[in-house]
Amino acid sequence: MNDIIETFIHDHLFLHLVLIAVSMTAIIIAMGIDFISGIQKAKQRGELRTSKKYKMTATKAKKYFNPFLTLVMIDLICCIVIPFPVFAMLWAAYCAFCEFKSVREKSWEKAELRKAEKTMSIIIENKDDIARLAAQILFETQKEKEDKNDTGTTE
Repeated sequence: MNDIIETFIHDHLFLHLVLIAVSMTAIIIAMGIDFISGIQKAKQRGELRTSKKYKMTATKAKKYFNPFLTLVMIDLICCIVIPFPVFAMLWAAYCAFCEFKSVREKSWEKAELRKAEKTMSIIIENKDDIARLAAQILFETQKEKEDKNDTGTTE
């Protein structure tokens, strides 16, 4: 019985642990590449690199590694049935894909998105003024039409 358990631990669990370590390393490397790329893009755009923006990497790591560790536990529970840690590897592939897409985004596209965000926030903040201005323009247009109709019928 001990031989069976030792063989299982040595062959099967060792493979699981190696693949889990490779998956975790892939996530860390992808996050590092994205971090460096983000710093370079911020320099190109002339943005400040503040501690708040650096902390976003820690937040991202938390978003990646909490589900990853949960999936690792599921993989370890299922290791008798599944020959390798499928769930953890799929999650690592997804995280690496997200980081790849983030690195591939052009810095000017991000700048345009931020500019559009600022414009929309200004519009939302000043929606009452915009509505009042639109109503005033409509009222003046309607008044001009009525004035033209009044002068056209009296002559």
